[in-house]
Amino acid sequence: MDPASSLALSLVMLVSPAEETTPTPVTPVKIGRERVRSLKVSATRIADDAITIDGRLDEAAWLQVPTLPPMIQVEPRFGAPPTHESDVRVAYGDKGLYVSFQCFDNPEHISGAFSRKDQLGPSDRVVFEIDPNNNDTNGYRFVVNPSGAQEDAQIFRDDSIEPLWDGVWRSAARKNADGWAAELFIPWSTIRFDARDSYTFGINAERWSYRINERSRLSPTPQGLPGLMSYALDYRGVTDIEPGLNVELRPYASMRIAARRPEGSLDHSWPFLPNGGYDVKYGLRGNLTLDLTVNPDFGQAEVDPAVLNLGPFEVFFPERRTFFLESKEIFETRFALFYSRRIGNRPRPGNADLTTRGVGSDTETGALVAMDPLTRIFGALRLTGQIAPGWSIGVLSATTGPSYGVERFKDGSERRVSVDPLSQWSVLRLRREYDSQTSVGMIMTAVNRGAGDRDAFTSGFDYRIRFAERWRHAAQVIGTHDGEHTGMGASADLRRGGKNVEVTTNMNMLTPKANFNDLGYMQFANYISGRAAVSFFNAQPIGKVRRMLISPWGELSSSFQGQMQVKQLNTNLEMTTEKFWQARLLVGGHWPQLDLYETRGGIAYQIPWHWWLVGSTTTPTNRRIAATLRGAYGEQAGKPGPDIGLELRWRPIDRLDITGSLDVNLVFGRPRWTMTNDAGEPVFGRGDLFSYTGVIRATLGILPTLTLQTFNQLLYSTAHHTDFFILTAPDTLVPTDPGPYYGVVDQALTSLISNSILRWEYMPGSFLFVAYTHRTTLSQGGMEVKFNPRLGFTNLGSSGAANEDIAFVKLVHLFSL
Repeated sequence: MDPASSLALSLVMLVSPAEETTPTPVTPVKIGRERVRSLKVSATRIADDAITIDGRLDEAAWLQVPTLPPMIQVEPRFGAPPTHESDVRVAYGDKGLYVSFQCFDNPEHISGAFSRKDQLGPSDRVVFEIDPNNNDTNGYRFVVNPSGAQEDAQIFRDDSIEPLWDGVWRSAARKNADGWAAELFIPWSTIRFDARDSYTFGINAERWSYRINERSRLSPTPQGLPGLMSYALDYRGVTDIEPGLNVELRPYASMRIAARRPEGSLDHSWPFLPNGGYDVKYGLRGNLTLDLTVNPDFGQAEVDPAVLNLGPFEVFFPERRTFFLESKEIFETRFALFYSRRIGNRPRPGNADLTTRGVGSDTETGALVAMDPLTRIFGALRLTGQIAPGWSIGVLSATTGPSYGVERFKDGSERRVSVDPLSQWSVLRLRREYDSQTSVGMIMTAVNRGAGDRDAFTSGFDYRIRFAERWRHAAQVIGTHDGEHTGMGASADLRRGGKNVEVTTNMNMLTPKANFNDLGYMQFANYISGRAAVSFFNAQPIGKVRRMLISPWGELSSSFQGQMQVKQLNTNLEMTTEKFWQARLLVGGHWPQLDLYETRGGIAYQIPWHWWLVGSTTTPTNRRIAATLRGAYGEQAGKPGPDIGLELRWRPIDRLDITGSLDVNLVFGRPRWTMTNDAGEPVFGRGDLFSYTGVIRATLGILPTLTLQTFNQLLYSTAHHTDFFILTAPDTLVPTDPGPYYGVVDQALTSLISNSILRWEYMPGSFLFVAYTHRTTLSQGGMEVKFNPRLGFTNLGSSGAANEDIAFVKLVHLFSL
């Protein structure tokens, strides 16, 4: 037995009683390259009118199509036969590809939740993957569950999955006496490829059995190796087909209704805002696709949760707008040089170009009393795909209009002021792929602003390579210029995978003046960091443990001036039992280290010794009710910081999925920066921080194409400070008179957000969205802050709370050629 398996077995003996077990014999099967070389699938042609996509599989045409080879179990017992067999057939016609699955099982045990497209909940499912150019690199994934709900995705770089791609295809599924069946029809125009006389596609298939948490694949990736499309089987002999014109036009019309705005809101626009625009998708050749959007409106996107940000860095929110999510993989590099949330950001009052004028012997600066509610995106263009064999390109360019505000002076006079200028946002990405795991690439970004504002640019070079089968190495070097400063950065990693052990090392650095926040996302520069980790895990179940992982890792980071910013060690432990209980534990700590940013530009602050313990346990997720209990405890110089959270997921019926969570976070008496006084000294106070967040999410699947989703969040967060100090040296806090600061620097946020979206795909690729958002927000500071957890439920009715209600309707119709 190898050392990793011995270690895992020793730990298993600590958590389960000793007993004699007889290993299940595993019949050797061909896996990996050997399976790909030995199994070739001959294509079968059928008439397009011979198949009706209804999930019944009762057409005579299906009997002419041979079944694909048997699947192989991937989880939990790699290489074993599946518990339940599956018959998969693939045929083609003039219009597209036809796929059928017959999944054998007891019909009463099959789970098929109704879900919104691309958000399948807990359920059985089948997966079909196709590499239309058979280049072992790029492909498409189509997923169906027993209720007919769908997911689809693009696959890049062999195993990078982009789930926000939306293809036009049809499917149907239903239970039957033998289990359940699914039929898929994939038009040729959906899977982009170059015209040829004869075609060989790469295909793969997969089945998930939710009740027993088992996954099987037609051609699985060997354990410990990367790859997905490179292990697809050849589907040979497809002839006399046309890829199609590949043109899609999606015009839209929308209406935004501001039923109620907060008192004192800077948004003075008309409450009823109609809008319109269109999207065009044009398949130029192969999988090279041009996307154009004119005057887009993303009002149907999900809202961001509320956050009381007490740290020195900007809060990261994920992108939720479909146009910027599709094909985003090509723009992703080790450094986040492209953060699409920068494009079309809401205007910020702090950017307003307010006027200071003379009034007698004094001066007066106008007050901002109105501002555009949104930054208008005039249009955006995206070009992605392959321009030649092995060469991938990504181009994105967007133009945002200027935004304005109104400033008012004490005498009542007003004038329009600029908030954000007309701006152009551009990204260029080029990548040369030598095989599915080896590539070199470059990226350039630019932000060009009008009205004399500064421009910003970045560029980078990157590569990745796999060698000796299990070794992988990747690196990137970048340069930045933000209009004022120039900087650079570098990142590299080296990892070795295996069936039981994986070793990873990486290094990152950014020079002190590096800055790519104009179109990217970063928190800080001026660091050189290194990290190393080793992970031990079991390749096959051991006793009653389905999977176990142990991963110690450490990290060191220093500024270019030699200031140690990170000195920490951690160990992760994870375990899943045969009954699908899960447990996770993180144990770690850091030695005294310097925080260069806590004082917002002042001297560094030395964070004392800190240790932590983080854990969670989850009940089996394949049941109607599942729960996760999580908790954490840590001490920094003896000052505790406990957290606790509970999440419940309930599926009373297959059409309804409800998740509720409550998290409570506490910190007692830890020094933190509160302000800089008039003398320029950093003022610290012992902070007592308290917050709780309650969230309820629900999805109602009325039909596979009609869903209602709701997100509701209640947040209450306070920061109260006592015992004030002046930071005179990184490790020296000198007590000071609390009088000028006590109660003045406290902060609190109470927020209620409710967002509901009705989504109806009334025909493939055409949608009706109806969304409603309510916000109630109460921001408090100074003496207004009262530490009282009950106020999270009562504060929202106070006169100082800001209320907003927005309704949104959008109709998108697809015209496809």
